[in-house]
Amino acid sequence: MRVLVTGATGFVGRWLVRELARAGHEVVQSGEGGRVDVTDRAAVAAEVRAVRPDAVAHLAGVAFGPDAARDPARAQAVNVGGTIHLVEALGALEPRPPLEPPDRSPVLLVSGSAEVYGSPRPEDLPLAETAPIAPRGPYGLSKVAQEAVAIELGRARGLRVVVTRSFNHTGPGQRPDFAIPAFASRILTARAAGRSAIRVGNVDVRRDIGDVRDVVRAYRLLLELAWKGGTPVGGLVVNVATGSSVPIRDAIAGLCAEARVMVELVPDPELIRADDPPDLRGDPTRLRELTGWRPEIPLRRTLADVLAELSPGARPS
Repeated sequence: MRVLVTGATGFVGRWLVRELARAGHEVVQSGEGGRVDVTDRAAVAAEVRAVRPDAVAHLAGVAFGPDAARDPARAQAVNVGGTIHLVEALGALEPRPPLEPPDRSPVLLVSGSAEVYGSPRPEDLPLAETAPIAPRGPYGLSKVAQEAVAIELGRARGLRVVVTRSFNHTGPGQRPDFAIPAFASRILTARAAGRSAIRVGNVDVRRDIGDVRDVVRAYRLLLELAWKGGTPVGGLVVNVATGSSVPIRDAIAGLCAEARVMVELVPDPELIRADDPPDLRGDPTRLRELTGWRPEIPLRRTLADVLAELSPGARPS
């Protein structure tokens, strides 16, 4: 496949480009330097016409909840408007010759979020794709709207669209605002300064934490499945999750073990979110049945790799 990757220079995008290339696919990184402004309808259309991709992995977007909260209008413009522009551009392409498989319209994977589930009821865990949707805040709302426009517009234009609901994932290269690299940085700073405490939020919530390298493998498998005609025309929603959750406290303990340091966890009211769901855990059955995917990288290795990258003298991933 010739795969156009939007957001190719981002955290997940860089890992997906490597995953696709290793699998033998031709990868085109969207725009000059891997960037294109997805809010620019004409630029998106020109990019799609120039590349004529077999498949698109759409990762470009506002991906951090606090960023969306600070500028909800931009979150909607990028996550929703950008997706509309991309689907419209793909739908405007002339169909390819009828080679195998018979449907040669481009396929589209949209990277969505488990934030659409909001704060689930304990009886709904693990969350299947049929679980109630109850988004909270500008980020979750933008991702629900993104799903809707991708699926409905894709169906209207005869495209195969796969929308992922990706649960928490981390790994080397993630920006330090996110939980695991933020904790890793605080632990390393405390160790270097000889301090014995770090600031934390609510560490007793449980999260389904995957490794970004497993996540991009799931994305590749879903793209390949759609290209082979294994998904319906229109939309398919798929959880990308490990199926289990761990307390954030345990993840911090794992980082401390890897760093060989013990720290006291000091609650900081500024880091505590009152509306944090106590548990957020996904059911990966649909993904497993469709592709055979299972998570391969244990959390301990993920934590060790994040810590190693942030350690003094580490080489960038």
